[in-house]
Amino acid sequence: MCGRSIRQRLVLASLQWLLLLLLVVARSHGARILGVLPFAAPSHMIIHRGLMLELANRGHEVTEVTPFPESKPVPNYTNIAVNADLARITGGHVPENLFNLKSLGIFELAHRMWHMGEALCDHVLQEEDIQKLIHSKDLHFDLVIVEAFANECFLGFAQKFNAPIIQICPYAGGNFMGDWVGSPNPYSYVPDEFLEYKDKMNFWERVYNTVVSTLKHVGRQLIHVPKQNAVMQRYFNYTDNLPPVWELEYKTSLVFLNTHYSLSYPKPLTPNYVQVGGMHVKPPKKLPQELQKYLDEASDGVIYFSMGSNLKSSQMPDSMINAFVEAFSKLKQRILWKWETDTLPGQPKNVKLGKWLPQSDILAHPNVRLFITHGGLLSTLETISRGVPLIGIPVFADQFLNTRRAVSSGYGIQINLNNITSESLTWAIQEIIESPKYRENVQRLSRIYRDQPLTPLEQAVFWTEYVIRHKGAPHMRSAVLDLAWYQYFLLDVIAVLALAVGAVLFFLLLVLKVVLRKVFGGKSREKDSTSRRKKQN
Repeated sequence: MCGRSIRQRLVLASLQWLLLLLLVVARSHGARILGVLPFAAPSHMIIHRGLMLELANRGHEVTEVTPFPESKPVPNYTNIAVNADLARITGGHVPENLFNLKSLGIFELAHRMWHMGEALCDHVLQEEDIQKLIHSKDLHFDLVIVEAFANECFLGFAQKFNAPIIQICPYAGGNFMGDWVGSPNPYSYVPDEFLEYKDKMNFWERVYNTVVSTLKHVGRQLIHVPKQNAVMQRYFNYTDNLPPVWELEYKTSLVFLNTHYSLSYPKPLTPNYVQVGGMHVKPPKKLPQELQKYLDEASDGVIYFSMGSNLKSSQMPDSMINAFVEAFSKLKQRILWKWETDTLPGQPKNVKLGKWLPQSDILAHPNVRLFITHGGLLSTLETISRGVPLIGIPVFADQFLNTRRAVSSGYGIQINLNNITSESLTWAIQEIIESPKYRENVQRLSRIYRDQPLTPLEQAVFWTEYVIRHKGAPHMRSAVLDLAWYQYFLLDVIAVLALAVGAVLFFLLLVLKVVLRKVFGGKSREKDSTSRRKKQN
């Protein structure tokens, strides 16, 4: 009995050591990954944090530069906190109340983004911990992940550590991003990310899309990129053979786009231009008890209302707030409203407030009948994934495009900010709740979106590790990146072919001229000869 107990203990100890050895071996194959993701927007953090933590869970040593420190310790994960208060460091170009951006045009919005990116770069690269990272001599990283959002200066870290680059775009991506990996973006059916157009555009829409996309592209290359390069050169100037930003962009191994063709429109993609839209959406978790009870007991259903993580409902104009309060007070449904202050003047009895709510888990509850949203991409991805129709109230940037897609796909209604009244809200709410077509359409799209061999997060992890395994995956690099612009558009080929065709035509014309001269010239001489003989006779 005692011997058996000793043998069992020895076997158990051996198994423990074997398990520990396996963990050490698995951990030794992990890569060192640096994520430079300092943009201070919670919605952006939600996208890339899930990927960074999942990579850490898989045994990679992850270091993340971010203004959002992880609240609890995570194995293999190190956070370098930065202070990136955009309203302060941009001098008001990014206002505290983002509703003030509603009247900005496309080019003014692009200009503000460029200014924001320059200010953010200059501020973050000065911070003490970042300076230590830049001037470190004993650190090594196998991969650098950068957010593709007007902060190309951080590509200097890839040169510093001689590491491949992955860029994560928090939205569906600008047309110019395809240039980094040689992926085409035909203006004939790929609309600019700030326009409300569909892929099937009429003539004038194609004209406007071409003009807007071209001007933004040229403006970016002439204004934004040189400023980003100046900031990068200022802080990475000791780095050996530091190339300019525009060359580092073309060394990008992979671009992740926060979209999916089932949610937007199909377009050509190179292998290293990967759609992972919705990688932040996880299986629904159990809700807090009070919230679960509130939703479970809603016999007439629940309407969830949130303007996202950056826009705040409490900062809406009083006239809009009053319109919502009046419209909600007339409904039999319960209202769950993300409201950022302690009180709501005139709060109806059927309205429950929450400063921060687990949106994705709430939308998964079967009693949620409608989602009123600003039309942000994360919210759109979540409502599609959970199969809930929406009312979109876009304010700026791609929110108009996302809402337009919901309308054209038949699972949403758009209400513009200048048309927010109690009557318009009541009509839109009743239209969606009482017409089953909206829920049927969104659930059909949800089935299409979820019909993928891997989840978006699994796909993002696979391609990240693929780039690491294959040392930047240069075999996926498109040859178009090595072509001059006239070669890409085949202008040299067209010129040679045109010259060849012209030469052939010119030769044929010469031959024809000679033949005609001989034929008609001979007949003319014969006629003249005959005429002279007649005159002599």
